[in-house]
Amino acid sequence: MKRFLIGLALGSGSSAVAWGVTHSLGWTAAVGITVFILVWLGEFILDDLL
Repeated sequence: MKRFLIGLALGSGSSAVAWGVTHSLGWTAAVGITVFILVWLGEFILDDLL
């Protein structure tokens, strides 16, 4: 649950930055979802890489 909330917060923050830079809904959604997924699944990805 902790990792989910961290991913949600970082995804929202990165979406805000993307919106401030591009003013594009597509880029904003793509960046936010990507960051959320990478944070949420990061433990599994890092375990496979290391």
